[in-house]
Amino acid sequence: MLLPFLASEIGTYDVVAARFLSSATTRAEWARTVENLMTLLKPGGWLQWIDSCNFALYNTVAGTSRSACQEIYDGLQPFRSKDDLVIGLMMREPKNLRREDVFRELGLAEVHEDVFSTDRLQDPELQFRDKGTRNVMNCFVGCLEELIGVEGSGWSKERIEHLKDEAMSEIDRGVYHTLDQVCIVGRKASNG
Repeated sequence: MLLPFLASEIGTYDVVAARFLSSATTRAEWARTVENLMTLLKPGGWLQWIDSCNFALYNTVAGTSRSACQEIYDGLQPFRSKDDLVIGLMMREPKNLRREDVFRELGLAEVHEDVFSTDRLQDPELQFRDKGTRNVMNCFVGCLEELIGVEGSGWSKERIEHLKDEAMSEIDRGVYHTLDQVCIVGRKASNG
């Protein structure tokens, strides 16, 4: 995505679709990726980018504690505070770039954003909320484990294990997260 495409591919596509790349790119790379993908479009072609963002915690039962889940999420601050990292889950935080603005600044027109929240997935048999919440907490715990032994981080294996157990208990009592899937589209200007 960051390297120039073959000359035979430039300007040949009506639609280019990118999926879930924000979590693996820096801010500078993200904008460069958008610009590079635009080279594949014919005049009037569309770029579509789908990614995740907007982590939020909720309770299905009033008064249920979500403090362990929140502490795990808040523990990711060292990752969010780096100037160059884009973590998809945090793309809407105020200090982060706004994807639709990048699309416009690079010359795409008719830029639109649509959001689908996982909060809409409520099939009791499939248990999307429960499975998704447990999955994201496990992913976040994996990130926190990278901070064990980092001077000043305050994270230890014991602390993380305790929080993980508490977080899973909170989920058992009805705490869940939402994660928005964001789709942004923009059209390359037509020649003429």
